[in-house]
Amino acid sequence: MARFEEIQMTLAESAKKYLEIYNMQVFIEQFTLDRENKFSLTLPDMGQPFPVSATVSFFYDAFQTGVTLYEEDLSDEEDNDVDTSIELEIIVRLPIMEGYPDVEALLDEIEEEYPDAEPYLSVRETFGGEKPFKEYEIVYNYDIDAEDVTDKELFDEIFEELRGILDLVYKRTKDYTDLSWYGEE
Repeated sequence: MARFEEIQMTLAESAKKYLEIYNMQVFIEQFTLDRENKFSLTLPDMGQPFPVSATVSFFYDAFQTGVTLYEEDLSDEEDNDVDTSIELEIIVRLPIMEGYPDVEALLDEIEEEYPDAEPYLSVRETFGGEKPFKEYEIVYNYDIDAEDVTDKELFDEIFEELRGILDLVYKRTKDYTDLSWYGEE
């Protein structure tokens, strides 16, 4: 089992090949020492405010951290039932805009083009001001086995796929974003 920092660096190296990392955060829970890593990503050469972005995160609990310290002792045991896999959560944020395109059709297109992702749509509706507006996110997960957590080729494939999804979302929402954000100019 790889250490938290090793997984973090492997993810960062793969992500930088395909996307731009504009924020990286590590959260450590004070009492349990559980750790969570979040990368905020966008397409290369895209200026702020980013019309489309993604967050990639993984969680490492204190038990997994302890296992990495005592891995040699555990490998000798025959009844080693320790689950040291990680779940990689990917959230693609669609731009906030008026007059959204058919988001369901966009999700269907992503599902068709990237069937391994198995994405679902998350919608948050915010009330206030003149009228409510919705924030859309496309969410999907990958379960990574313990022996694959430092597999650079696997992470390269995941980030190449994420770049493709971000490109697709950007192409399908660009006109709506331009009209909504810059229409009065």
